[in-house]
Amino acid sequence: MDGRNTDNLRAMRETSVYLMAEATGNEATRQLYKQKLQRYVWALYHIGMGEWDSETYHGHTFAPYLNLYDFAQDPQIKQLAQAALDWLSVAAAVKYYRGGWAGPVKRDYGRANVIFGSPAARTFWLYFGEISSNPDPSTDSLYLMTSSYRPPLAALFLARKQFPRPLELHASKPLYQNWLPGNDRQPGYWETTFFGETYQMGSIAATFADGDVAPFKLLAYNSRRGVDYLVANSRKRASWVQSGKNPGDQVGQFRNLLIWLRPADGTPFFFQLPKQAPLEKDGNIWFARLERTWLALYPLNLSEPEPLAIADQKLAAHYRQEQTYRAVTQGGGYAGFALEVGEAGIDGDYERFKASVRQKSHLDLSQLAQGSVRLQGNQGASLQLRHNPKNLLPILVRNGQPWDWSKQLALYASPAATAPPLSLGWKQGALTVKAGGRRFQSRYPNK
Repeated sequence: MDGRNTDNLRAMRETSVYLMAEATGNEATRQLYKQKLQRYVWALYHIGMGEWDSETYHGHTFAPYLNLYDFAQDPQIKQLAQAALDWLSVAAAVKYYRGGWAGPVKRDYGRANVIFGSPAARTFWLYFGEISSNPDPSTDSLYLMTSSYRPPLAALFLARKQFPRPLELHASKPLYQNWLPGNDRQPGYWETTFFGETYQMGSIAATFADGDVAPFKLLAYNSRRGVDYLVANSRKRASWVQSGKNPGDQVGQFRNLLIWLRPADGTPFFFQLPKQAPLEKDGNIWFARLERTWLALYPLNLSEPEPLAIADQKLAAHYRQEQTYRAVTQGGGYAGFALEVGEAGIDGDYERFKASVRQKSHLDLSQLAQGSVRLQGNQGASLQLRHNPKNLLPILVRNGQPWDWSKQLALYASPAATAPPLSLGWKQGALTVKAGGRRFQSRYPNK
């Protein structure tokens, strides 16, 4: 048995040993692994998943629990497996969007930023669909096809975003080794996702750098290929957008507004956009037009964006419909970008969005040298980010209200929503999903 403790390998090991012990009558081992399984599912419902929302491995964790659900003889273990599968299905539904896998995520290898680029998206497509053709189904799909388990209908409609939008969802994520003593005292990461009618945009904040976390992604509706991606990151030695929450980077988000700052030390920023949506420079703003979603990007002490070709032939083929841009941080103090996202149903057509941004939006850079930027969007909402000199957790003011990270503990919450589609409190163990006219609840009691 593989002794590593990544969520997916742990799931394979613990479910397999349990089933073998049950089949062979090894009661001592069966009871030991029953306890291990109970602890893992407790963690899902109370503090979250260490390998959270991985674009590569989420399906690899899901498949072993299908085996446990289908073959366990103990009714308690079968029920436990269903609780795990329900939780994992809901987590997948948040990140799945029309064949894409939204961010941010843990254990992202930077190769998933195209339609069906993520193994997890190729797996859960079998449940969530919306795009008719999956050219490369994941091998995990075999377990989905042969299992009697089906996700709750509310999870299906959550994946298809059939809930009142626009909506902002807050989510906490645990430290990767969440089983170690003390690692369940508070979250390790704080995620903000905004669901518009035509896109979802997500970002992450944490007090530390992390090499395999994708800190930001935007996925936008595309009628032909499913979704378009906007991805950004900083990296000293790179030729395209690679994953990693890098030292010095601090990202803040409020609904459709986002600010990213880092020290202006010459580190380049990389941006990925579809080739059919090139950056258009208009004064001090870079605009881009997706099918129904509009982008206004404000460079902050960045050089002119330089289109790049990806040198690696396999990666270049993978991203053949995308364009990577490189812009180097320059000057003194701080650098990065601010972003405002619009869409047809709220901002009208693309030209009207551009005009409204130029006339109504305001970017205050008077304190940029001190690491503070304020963006007011064309609809009146505002976001201020101040680079935190003590750690990497940015200091935010959202619509004039200071943001207190220490109060954002829930695994899933939408405090401003009158009918939130998803809720799961920190160490509360009660998951509720409301989407598409369906309601689902699953509860796992405390220890």
